[in-house]
Amino acid sequence: MAETAREEGRITYTAVLTPGEDGFVCAQIAEVPEAISQGGTLEEAKTNVIEALELALEWRREEGEALPASAHVTVTQVTVSGCWLEREARRA
Repeated sequence: MAETAREEGRITYTAVLTPGEDGFVCAQIAEVPEAISQGGTLEEAKTNVIEALELALEWRREEGEALPASAHVTVTQVTVSGCWLEREARRA
């Protein structure tokens, strides 16, 4: 699928959007970790990270680096043990 997208002059990457405690949304491209940005809303963060991605890909091209392929990313929740939480409570 990535090759078809490249032939059409487009490629799809995975944006990870995470709300921050400050109300902003952090956005990063999973396959291009240097493409990172933020925004006050999900849409603003998405728009900003697309711009960051375009700049990162341009930089990679200028440096002669290969453009990364689109990846199949799985996002899942993980659980930490209760002993870690107990240590955090003692620090507070």
